[in-house]
Amino acid sequence: MKYFLYLIIVFVLTRTMDANADFHSFQTLSSGDITVQYVPADSAYAKDALATLSRAFEEITFDLQMTESETLSVLIVPSRSEFSKYIHGELPKWTGAFAIPRYKKMVVKSPRWDREKNDFRANLIHELTHLLVHESVGNKPIPRWIDEGLAIFYSREQRWKTSTALSKAMATNSLIPLPDIDYVLKFHKIKAELAYQESYSAVRYLLATYDIDAIQIILQGIRENRDLDKSFILATGSPFRIFEREWVQYVKKNYKWFWLSDINNFIWILILLLVVLAVIVKRIRNRRTINEWEKFPEAE
Repeated sequence: MKYFLYLIIVFVLTRTMDANADFHSFQTLSSGDITVQYVPADSAYAKDALATLSRAFEEITFDLQMTESETLSVLIVPSRSEFSKYIHGELPKWTGAFAIPRYKKMVVKSPRWDREKNDFRANLIHELTHLLVHESVGNKPIPRWIDEGLAIFYSREQRWKTSTALSKAMATNSLIPLPDIDYVLKFHKIKAELAYQESYSAVRYLLATYDIDAIQIILQGIRENRDLDKSFILATGSPFRIFEREWVQYVKKNYKWFWLSDINNFIWILILLLVVLAVIVKRIRNRRTINEWEKFPEAE
């Protein structure tokens, strides 16, 4: 059912993309296996996108042991209203960019109107990772935490590396089980941020402990329809549930009290409020004193 719903979303988004692409006079810039579509106003960003993707393409395909790859296309959306048409209500409003692996397409916002909210280059590499990871497994379903964790790892997105939400969740015993991250697109923004931080943390722990070989083994297992537990045993020596338990212990040890680092900000805010309150109280007292003086007649 979940996979069927995904196909419907893909179909709707693809039809919308094609219709909007026909409406605009998009230009095309290509290099190797990458093609970028853009309007003339975004020509500089198109060149930057092609250079950024070409560099990342080499790194990711090498790590995933991909000797061949199909041509992928990038659409730089020229306006906010157009991007809303592309997601067509099928993706959450907090979506910054998205990929359609089955069609080797990604859609990103033009920095002309989105420069304050998202890192253009990071978004490009994030979506490129999705496309390549899915291609490496023959477009078969991948645990979302692995998919998102790898995308964040390669794109080096700083906003998911702060671990504040992860730390707070650990301290309050409210971590999202890794398999539940499959439903991240249904989460509200705050919960989604936790899901992305967890995904990055789990993948980073997997890489730091078992190296890139573990990722290669797990992805190969997905491609060959191998049971996930069997893949994790081959990659880490333990079934998935044991790996998840190890990762939770790692988070507990390293991040449980990380959220306390935010207290410094709260302390300064509290000090500022106390200073303002002290000034107000002093002025009130001065006013009362003056009023008291005014009650007595002046000496002749």
